[in-house]
Amino acid sequence: MIRHLFKLIWNRKKSNFLLITEIFFCFLVLFGVLSFIVYNVRNYTKPLGFEHDNVWLLTMRPSTDSSALNHQNLEQVLQLVRTFPEVQQASLTSSNAPFAFSQMNNNLSYGNVKDVMADFYEVEDDFKEVMQLQVREGRWFGMQDNASHHAPIVINKALKQQLFGEEDALGKLIPVNDSTNYQVVGITEHFRAGSEFAADEPAFFTRLNLPRSPNSFWSEVLIRVKPGTGIAFEEKMVKQVAGIGKGWALEVTTLEKMRQNKAKLTMIPMIALGLVCAFLILNVALGLFGVLWYNINSRHGEIGLRRALGAASGQIYRQFIGEVLVLATFGLLLGVMFAVQLPLLQVFDVESIVYTVAILGAVVVIYLLTIVCAFYPSRQAAAIHPAIALHED
Repeated sequence: MIRHLFKLIWNRKKSNFLLITEIFFCFLVLFGVLSFIVYNVRNYTKPLGFEHDNVWLLTMRPSTDSSALNHQNLEQVLQLVRTFPEVQQASLTSSNAPFAFSQMNNNLSYGNVKDVMADFYEVEDDFKEVMQLQVREGRWFGMQDNASHHAPIVINKALKQQLFGEEDALGKLIPVNDSTNYQVVGITEHFRAGSEFAADEPAFFTRLNLPRSPNSFWSEVLIRVKPGTGIAFEEKMVKQVAGIGKGWALEVTTLEKMRQNKAKLTMIPMIALGLVCAFLILNVALGLFGVLWYNINSRHGEIGLRRALGAASGQIYRQFIGEVLVLATFGLLLGVMFAVQLPLLQVFDVESIVYTVAILGAVVVIYLLTIVCAFYPSRQAAAIHPAIALHED
């Protein structure tokens, strides 16, 4: 039976080659879209490492002719914000707050490991409570770091693995320049501040000590408010903060809104690619259906002769299904050969499981597509009466 199928396919090699090529390109597109979707879905299922509910971001922008955000201004703002009964915790932060459209990174080296790119965040001691961070090893920043001879940092698990491997990271010194070293005092499990769909990239936190930085300024304050706090408190807070900084441009937003905005940047491309992929699959399905329909109409004599020689309708049905599955297999084999090169050559910094799931998913979809498209034409071929088919021939 299999030998007969290959012979039939070879006799129509020109038309079948076009069908194999169509399946091949359909597989590649489907593999690419599924890889993108699987990658983002896997990231989405991982924990963020912090709690963003009920957290607001207050941004202060001084105008050119107003007082600057100096040390005294910031201390007054923090003291004011922390006195509100609606506020649980507040912390200054660098501009790359969670879900912000801002990024800060630096290269770190330790021993033989050189230039590991990591995101870094300048935060106050209260940042841990504001964002509900969990430190799995060591500790968070505290008053004891005021007497430290080195700049304390807290790193995430991803940075620990890349920089130290299986070695214990606590207490290790990371050179920054000739006069400054970072000292690891704590390790968090996760911290994915970019987006829910972002990968767990290396990151670390440096301590923002306002009294020791009189010439520096930060314009963002993260505020954890009590559940149910609404716009009435926002208006009151903005009005009183505006009294400290005359002419400042003040903006308050929630991390939940920022999360939704960042999520759209990933969701919209996924939806667009999904629609393009669905349109391509529809065209391939129509092509398969049309080829099968044409084959049946042009092979009435062959079908009638086989039925006259005793072939059952089930055998005719399985023959046409088998032909389509063999053609699909040829196209898929070519596609899989190309697809497996990505994890083997490590073209992108993506886990191999993403490619594996995408390849298997694309193969299953193509096979299901071919079976569905071949179902009705094959039944039509099996229902042809031998006398009518031979009479027409």
